[in-house]
Amino acid sequence: MPAGRLPGRTKGDTVGRLEGKVAIVSGAGRGVGRGVAVALAKEGAAVSIAELDPESGPEAAAELRMLGARSLSVECDVSQRSAVEAAVAATVAEFGTVDILVNNAQYLDRIDMPFEDLSEADMRRQFDSGVIGTFSFMQACFPHLRHGGGKVVNMASGAGVFGMEHFASYAAAKEAIRGMSRVAAREWGRYGINVNIICPSVPSPAVLDWMSRQTPDSPVAGQMPAIPRAGEAEADVGRVAVFLASADSDYMTGHTLMVDGGSTMDAGR
Repeated sequence: MPAGRLPGRTKGDTVGRLEGKVAIVSGAGRGVGRGVAVALAKEGAAVSIAELDPESGPEAAAELRMLGARSLSVECDVSQRSAVEAAVAATVAEFGTVDILVNNAQYLDRIDMPFEDLSEADMRRQFDSGVIGTFSFMQACFPHLRHGGGKVVNMASGAGVFGMEHFASYAAAKEAIRGMSRVAAREWGRYGINVNIICPSVPSPAVLDWMSRQTPDSPVAGQMPAIPRAGEAEADVGRVAVFLASADSDYMTGHTLMVDGGSTMDAGR
């Protein structure tokens, strides 16, 4: 394989848009996170896979190395600050710095239930993984991001933006991530750090499991995308993440991009 080229690039390209950059993607063992990791790698980034599952993380890193990318797998429970700091330290030790941070990890168990049935433990689990994990990674990466005009991409959800029924704990955590991201975008702009948000809609294993339990009377059963196909983790969400991680988005920060085929269009958002 010619140096500087990975499968999937546009014909004629010799250098990817993220050549020489180092990315951390949390929860990248499967689903959206893995698709984003592949998309970043195909544009030349070295990618550190921060994943709780001891099997899917190394598998994802091996896939990226087969593409010709530099990749590292670090087992990481994002709800634990010490694990997050260890993952960042391992990445810096391997690749020298962190230029791109994608916060994707989030527990997805016990999220589909009526508000009155939620427990405090259910709420805390969503916040510990999504909000605290995102917060911890952003703080741990900040010293590195500020030196190179870093990029942060945080994953939120239309469930929070539009208040999806039966998803109070998940929606609350995802909206907290959006609020925190906008504050960081304002504070960190002076350091050349861009912070943006993606709300993806992709039939990941967790989403497919949830969809299998829906009925015609479910709150979102009739919500269909304007683009009549399912989203793809790499081709759809991953390419948007590449844009937000590249110099193409240098004058864009604090924004939420709804990558959902138009299923949650709302001109008043």
